[in-house]
Amino acid sequence: MRVLVTGATGFVGGAVARRLIRDGHDVRALARQGSDADALTADGIDVVRGDVRDSDGIRLALNGCSHVIHLAAVKSGSRELLHDVNVRGTSNVMHASAEAGIQRIVVGGGIGVHGFVTGRPIDEHSPVRPNTPYRLSKSHAEEVARDAHAHLGAPVVIARISSVVGRGARGWLPMVQGIAAGRMRLIGTGENSIDLVSIHDIVEGLIRCAVVPSIEGRLYALGAGSSSTMAGFAATVAAALGVAAPRPGVPAAPFRLAQRAAAVAFRLTGISSSYLHSREALVADKRVSSARARAELGYDPRAAVDEAVRAMVAGYVASGKLPPYRAA
Repeated sequence: MRVLVTGATGFVGGAVARRLIRDGHDVRALARQGSDADALTADGIDVVRGDVRDSDGIRLALNGCSHVIHLAAVKSGSRELLHDVNVRGTSNVMHASAEAGIQRIVVGGGIGVHGFVTGRPIDEHSPVRPNTPYRLSKSHAEEVARDAHAHLGAPVVIARISSVVGRGARGWLPMVQGIAAGRMRLIGTGENSIDLVSIHDIVEGLIRCAVVPSIEGRLYALGAGSSSTMAGFAATVAAALGVAAPRPGVPAAPFRLAQRAAAVAFRLTGISSSYLHSREALVADKRVSSARARAELGYDPRAAVDEAVRAMVAGYVASGKLPPYRAA
């Protein structure tokens, strides 16, 4: 294959691009002007400067490619920026890929489109109820991809990615810093489920979405192979840092009520609470069923999550984001 990876300067995209290179494929990365792509170039990846908001730039980047793995996205910023990059950018990639005769387009989505979840496991049939502007934009991006498949014949496969851990992960840094400083407290006992999956398994799942035949138009939830709890996750981080694990805190029930109320308010007004969203993982009860991905892709997540968490913490220390720690 010759694969164009958008978002390759990010955590998941970079891991996908490097795995493809190791497997002997030709890989091209679409990277924004000014982004640091030196490591990609050093790994043998062909870096093309461009932006998913620029249709002409995408067409140039697609020249000679057979597959696309589209992971470019922004998670914060104005609603206009979220729409331009995540929604319009996806539309640009879909149209240019259809014109270029690309064999398979994998669109990276997120389990977050289901919003605040407690109770039954999430799968491909679960209600889509985004509760933040970013999640709403990702939901709209999925709609764009499905529309391109239906009306342009674009060979699209959508992968909803669960909560990823591993060296290079960025989103968990504030929580890890709080544990390192002894500031973090759990909400309730922390026995609520959190669907943690190693970057190695997510990369494998995304590549299977690109190569398994006759699955165009399908949606797959890529989740964990085993269950984790918030308390267990925090304890693993604390052990890696050589500090005390966060203690149970205030009852979770009021926070869950507040999360549900905030989700309703977002659907009615479009206004979200950053305070509540930053604490969602502490009170949600999120488990993902990957039964369809197992049956149709052969997706079989087995990588040790605790090992991926320790590697993530070590990466934060190595990059200077945390003080040196005593390994447990």
